[in-house]
Amino acid sequence: MAAAETSKRIEEAQKLAKSEPTKAEQIYKEVLSTDPGSNESAIKNYETALVGLGELYRDQKRVDALAELVRQARSVLSSFAKAKTAKLGEWFTRDRSRVEVVWTV
Repeated sequence: MAAAETSKRIEEAQKLAKSEPTKAEQIYKEVLSTDPGSNESAIKNYETALVGLGELYRDQKRVDALAELVRQARSVLSSFAKAKTAKLGEWFTRDRSRVEVVWTV
């Protein structure tokens, strides 16, 4: 999937997150199923989809799904720059009062 097309799919998922969360989840998972490699646009899309799916799980209080998302994303996150990985790690841990997930990388 091209970066521009992926961006449109992510925008669609963001719009559907409240009204059709199952559809949004499906779109986010579709985006996350493709390794972004080293393409900066693809990495940005992956990051956006990861955070979007994480927020969806957080809002639905699906702690186990969020924890599994973190575990699955580790291998891809290890190829990101350390600053980007730290940013995503901070996102996952800053709301732990609402969703108790331990970030262990």
